[in-house]
Amino acid sequence: MVTPDFEEWLRRADIPVEETVTLDRYINYLKEELGIHGGSLRVAEDIFHERYELWEELGIRPVVRHYTVEGEPFEETRYAIAGNPGLWGREAMLLFAEAIAEDLGLYEMAERIRAIRREEYGGSP
Repeated sequence: MVTPDFEEWLRRADIPVEETVTLDRYINYLKEELGIHGGSLRVAEDIFHERYELWEELGIRPVVRHYTVEGEPFEETRYAIAGNPGLWGREAMLLFAEAIAEDLGLYEMAERIRAIRREEYGGSP
């Protein structure tokens, strides 16, 4: 069974850009270089669509920040959102993404984002 930790790790994984150009290259990289297989690859496909296709259309770009906390390396993913200064956390990004998708008339996408937000953070629809 795939865990939320695995999904979050995939969202943050530092995959070489050239391996994210197509879904096939991404999946092959995960198989060959990281040894991921079976049902985990289906989860990886969903993460690929979310990370490399979904947000771009809405003017949202993930940014991985690397820094140290008390001498230990740390990284986190923040999101740059077109027209909004600064970097945003995932929950705020999902709220922006949902609103942007609805403004653009992408109602199915907005519903998909809403489902992601509910799954990850609970709360009202």
